[in-house]
Amino acid sequence: MYKIGIIGLGFMGGCIAKSLIKSDKVEEICAFDKNKESLELALSEKSITKIASDITDFKESDIIFLCTPVSLISKLAIQLKDIVKENCIITDIGSTKGTILEELDKININFVGAHPMVGSERAGYATSNDYLFENAYYILIENNNTESIERLKEIIIELKAIPILIDAKKHDFIVATISHVPHVIASALVNLVKELDSEDEKMKLLAAGGFKDITRIASADPIMWENICIENKDEIIFVLGKYIENLENIKAKISNIESKNDIYNFFKTAKEYRDSFVIKKINGQVMPALNITIKDEKGAIAKVATILAENNINIKNIGIVNNRESMQGALNIVFENIEEKEKGFAILKDNNYEVKDVN
Repeated sequence: MYKIGIIGLGFMGGCIAKSLIKSDKVEEICAFDKNKESLELALSEKSITKIASDITDFKESDIIFLCTPVSLISKLAIQLKDIVKENCIITDIGSTKGTILEELDKININFVGAHPMVGSERAGYATSNDYLFENAYYILIENNNTESIERLKEIIIELKAIPILIDAKKHDFIVATISHVPHVIASALVNLVKELDSEDEKMKLLAAGGFKDITRIASADPIMWENICIENKDEIIFVLGKYIENLENIKAKISNIESKNDIYNFFKTAKEYRDSFVIKKINGQVMPALNITIKDEKGAIAKVATILAENNINIKNIGIVNNRESMQGALNIVFENIEEKEKGFAILKDNNYEVKDVN
């Protein structure tokens, strides 16, 4: 039986608490947060068993999750080092690892860096749920302490997540490319529209459809992303440099009328690679799809399929979305045509499902 500590009971910390409190392997969840109302709410909902008055209350914890801004993680880990039991595992959920591990490698501390590949624009404990991590990839950073990694894996599996081991440097480069730089780009696009818009804000009025989809992540917490850019600046700068090279390249091709084929290939290559991610193809054609948020419980997928079948909507393909850091929904359903997808969207919304149009 594990005694769990959580420092930072916001959305992510709340989801960890609500998920683990159901586990037979967890006997206690002690939480600390500067927001006392969140702690009292969690205690009243029985998502936690104990409120910590300060970090000394974690001295009996077996595993402590640090769910704070990235800039605070190493500082908190160092403070906990001389308080916790010798075999207590300190872990985090931060999306960068290089700077944190560089600081913690200087001391003897049982720290396992981690990064669940889930996310939301939501904030605060009140918006958290008990199914966020279900079937999602949960990255654990490789180190020499295999015993601690195996123990942490056991708890990650209790979250119903999928643990994956990755080297710290590779992790930071991957997330800079697929997460951090896209956030920078999304925010840059929004700021571009703000800069170029007229006084009557016609651009803002008409900025729907594709523009809203590709800039959705720009609504994320600016403090968190300021921290991420500082902590992972070298990787972000490198990837941004490559992105700027690509922009300059396509800009030159668009400027040169002789580059018609090059322009076509630019979009064709991107389309083919993007289509290989989660959008399914039937007979070579990209099929319309929806992402649906469901809990990982018996009959959950069958229930969705039954609702659609009862309304004469045919499912062409169905699958689990494992990386949900910048994408809503745990279930990806592919439909026969756009009309079927739109009908399915409306019916599932009417049945109180959270649904996201992904293409």
